[in-house]
This record gives sequence, structure tokens and C-alpha cells, in this order.
Amino acid sequence: MSGLISLGTRTMFAAQAQLNTTANNISNANTPGYSRQTVQLETAGGQFSGAGFFGKGVNISTVQRAHNAFLNSEASNTAAVAAGDASRLDYLQRMEQAFRMGESGLGFAAGHLLNAFVDVASNPSDSSSRQVVLSRVEELASRYRSAAGELTALQQGITQDLKTSIATVNELAKRVADLNQQIARVKGLGHEPNDLLDQRDRLVGEISQFIQVTQIPAPDGTVGLFIAGGQRLVLGNDALSLTLVPDAYDNSILRLGVREGGVDRPLVESSLGGGTLAGMLRFQSQDLPAAINQVGRMAAVLAARLNEQQALGFDLNGNAGGPLLSTGAPRTLPHAGNTGSAQVTASLTGPMALEAS
Repeated sequence: MSGLISLGTRTMFAAQAQLNTTANNISNANTPGYSRQTVQLETAGGQFSGAGFFGKGVNISTVQRAHNAFLNSEASNTAAVAAGDASRLDYLQRMEQAFRMGESGLGFAAGHLLNAFVDVASNPSDSSSRQVVLSRVEELASRYRSAAGELTALQQGITQDLKTSIATVNELAKRVADLNQQIARVKGLGHEPNDLLDQRDRLVGEISQFIQVTQIPAPDGTVGLFIAGGQRLVLGNDALSLTLVPDAYDNSILRLGVREGGVDRPLVESSLGGGTLAGMLRFQSQDLPAAINQVGRMAAVLAARLNEQQALGFDLNGNAGGPLLSTGAPRTLPHAGNTGSAQVTASLTGPMALEAS
């Protein structure tokens, strides 16, 4: 009779554990990052008798969460790529606003200016036609300045967004390191701390929204996070801090780096993968400079051609025509690590041969 009572007790405890786990799953159905849990059962073994082995019921082996490390990693990587593309698209759409279409665009202003020159050519002595040309020149120059100003504002916006995002990533990385320490502490008990693992996976997913990470699990239950093709971000209970370092040629532009041993080292942007940080940095390194260079080239070439044509004519006093437009002189940007005393200068002698670079 005692054996039957013991077997029934084991069965009742196992069923109660399953009910409790099911209730916990239902309670956390809407909890972000929660993984469904199931009770794992195993036979309690058998007791030998002269008639053979008689079963002793069922034991609770552990509580296991529904989790697949490969699928979790793939989901994080896919989300990182999507976040990077979305961030870059957002800035590209903002940049479009600097190049308005229709009557408020650069092309429309240039067309109006050329039409005004036609009127002057038809009646050179008409002072009102000449005044219209001057107003059209000022309007075109104003629109170029406006476009350049909006592009500069975009660069400033990227700098601020980079600072905010890096602060968030650093905080998330510290929390992952803390969870690593807690998980390693209870790992020796022989069972998985499911809730702690869920919290860590959720934090890693949040980090992936900002920067793509590679996860390397360790035997002690901790997970290492690596970025930029192998640079560690979190290892065990130690988390490094992302930082911003000035560009080697232009300190108004900031690049992504990591602080290790009190030293800030820049990261290779091409190896960052996905995430909003990677999207912003790609826009800053590729799309924004291309737009700035195109605007600068158009302004330089247009100004040079107008001034060249203006110099072929005469004003009302019979003097040769003076320049209508002027552009800034080229700048030279020495490398920050250059300790030499030589001075490099640049001048623009043939605007028509100028490439947008």
C-alpha cells in the first residue's frame, strides 16, 4: 500500500507542476521576450523484486523553455539588417527635402536666370531687365545656400542621433553583462534559469536594433557579444563602451569607436553589418558626401560658366562685365596624425573639369 501511495504522490506532484507551468505560460502570454515553458518528465526508475522490476512512478526532470539558439540568432540578425536599412532610408528621405521639385527647386531658379539673360540680350539698355537678372542671380545663390545649409543640418542631426543611440547600446550591454553574471552564478544548480535567459535574449535583440552582434555561448552559461567582425562588446560580466571618435581628416564628423583600456579605437564601418548605427554611418560616409559634392560641383561649374560669359560683355559704362557669382575656396584637410610642418593648399583653375568627389 505504501508503494502505491508513493507512486500516486509522485504523479500528483508532476501533474501539479505541469498545471503551474501552464498557468505561468498563460499569465505571460503578452510579456515581451517570454518563452513558453514545459515541464520535462522522466521515469523514476524501477525497484527489483523476485518478480522483476516494478516502476516507481514519475519524476520532474526540469522546466525547459521553448527556445532555439539558431533561430533566435537569425531573427536578431535579420532585425538588425532591417533596422539599418530603415535608418538609412529615413535619412535619405530627409535629404530629398533639400532638393525640392517644381518652382522651389534649383533647376527652376537656374532656368529663370537664363531666361532673364535672354531678355537682357534682346534689349541691353533696359535697366529693368538688368535688375531682373541680378534678382534671379541672388535667388539662385540663395537656393544653393539653402540646400547646403540643410545638408549641414543633416550632418548635425546624425551626430546627435549617434550620441543618443550609443548611450542606449552601452546601457543595454551593461545589463547583458550583469545578467551573464547572474546566470553563471546559478548555472551550477543544474537547471536553466529560464526567466534570466529570456531577459538576456530580449536585451540582445534590442542591441541588434542598433548594431548587429554575433553571439558566442560559453560553458558557464554566459554569452559573448561581438561586433564589427570580431570586436568584443560583452564578454562574461565585462562590457566595453561604444564611443565616438573624430574623423582623421575632419573633426566635425564623428566615427564609431570602442573604448578599451582607456583608449578609444575606431571601428571598421564596412564590417558593422546591420542596425540603426550602421545605417546612419553608411549615410554619413556614402550618401551625404555624394550629395554635398554634387551640389558643390554644380555651384562651382555654374558660377564659372556664368562669370566666363559675363566677362565677354560690357556694362552700361562700357566696362568689361564683372563676376556675378563666387564660390568658397577649396579646403585641404590634413590627417590628424600628420605631424609634419608642410602646408598643402588647393586652388580651382578649371571648374569644367571638376569631378564630384
